[in-house]
Amino acid sequence: SLAGVATGARTHTTPVAAAMSYRPRGAAGYLAADHVDEGAVRSLDGISCYQVGTGPNGLLVIPDAWGWNGGRIRALADDFAKQGLHVWVPMILKPVFEEGTDGDGLPPTFDLSFGIVRQLGPLLKGDWGAEKVMPKIRTIVKAMRSHGVTKMGLIGFCYGAWVGMHVAKEIELVGCAAPHPSMHIESLVGGDAAALARDSKCPWAFFPAGDPQAGGDSDMYDAGGDVFRAVEEKFPGRCVTKRFPTMKHGWVTRGSIREGQYTAGAGEDVKGAVTECFAEACAFFKARGLMRRTDAQTQSAFPASPGPSCRERRGPRRRASSRASPGAARRQA
Repeated sequence: SLAGVATGARTHTTPVAAAMSYRPRGAAGYLAADHVDEGAVRSLDGISCYQVGTGPNGLLVIPDAWGWNGGRIRALADDFAKQGLHVWVPMILKPVFEEGTDGDGLPPTFDLSFGIVRQLGPLLKGDWGAEKVMPKIRTIVKAMRSHGVTKMGLIGFCYGAWVGMHVAKEIELVGCAAPHPSMHIESLVGGDAAALARDSKCPWAFFPAGDPQAGGDSDMYDAGGDVFRAVEEKFPGRCVTKRFPTMKHGWVTRGSIREGQYTAGAGEDVKGAVTECFAEACAFFKARGLMRRTDAQTQSAFPASPGPSCRERRGPRRRASSRASPGAARRQA
């Protein structure tokens, strides 16, 4: 597990402990080039959904703009199910852009470097906007509850984090995690990301990528940023932010994936950071009561990259404490 030394509102990850936490153990399913889905595709009142796992503790996965079968999204879903969660991944991005991916979202080769606003602005303000996708998500949430889910968390990737924030102001959730979030979309459609965050009914964990001064994810997600402060003020000491400064936006779902697609980085450092972020999300959900302690204590098949790959901060707590973040997963995509 990742070991940290808490100093007030900041936790510094120690590279030695990080390296020790990623001992080889089998194959991490969600990092494999080829993944065999372990769940099932369902149609619920006209909304397609990938579902895996069972039990009362549910996880709603809002994918990035490549949709319900892009990158390693289903492999991650399968691994969360192995941690004891009942996982649901809805198809919400219709109509697709160009040919889409498996009937949803963007095509596999869509390149974000050409500018998401210029290419996707009309969709984000229209059919991919929160007002249009929320009825689909409500349908899935209703289905989750009818299938025995009584406690629910959410993880949203990129675009999915923005939609997730809209979900969190309406649906009762124990917590939301956001790898490489894109909540700045709210300002692109005429809203205010911090104001949206203030309406959240639950704590958040943010995992932004890159250097905010060099084109990385905005510093709004860091400890002093507007979005983090908005949720931390409502849920003091229960929110988390950890930046991965050497990663590209999108690395968790699209880093080191199969060739021939848009890829957000490659190599062992990327694989290690994917595993680390997965472990941190598990640790957050464990702290929120969604996962049992033993569920979140999984290990990665890949060693950590040399040196610290992230910077972490939390909101202030009543007392300082050391934190051990679990290792990461057994499988992959």
